Amino acid sequence: MHYILAARCQVRPGEMETFLRDVQQWEEDAMETPEAPEYHALYLNRTDPSHALVITHFNNKEHADAFAATGFLDRFRDSILSCAIDHLDAEGYDLYYAAGPGGPRAVFGEDG
Repeated sequence: MHYILAARCQVRPGEMETFLRDVQQWEEDAMETPEAPEYHALYLNRTDPSHALVITHFNNKEHADAFAATGFLDRFRDSILSCAIDHLDAEGYDLYYAAGPGGPRAVFGEDG
């Protein structure tokens, strides 16, 4: 079952360039590991780009746990989020269902 980690933060004034550079470097390093997530995304609020939402997507919880064991999630929290005024620790979510133009693609407890 698909699994995501989601975290929100607000980047300190004057730190956005450092924050974005560090996120991109972290992604490059993380994506080279065998346990790499399916994808990692950074969303910025259009009105106030200092507000960020960070999404890391995995095939399943076991995949997320294997990636966490590499230390990359701790590195993200400890070093990259040091540019943030405040941040919420990442919360994990199992996919309940997903829908697209073809209808539901996955239902809780089933891969789809």
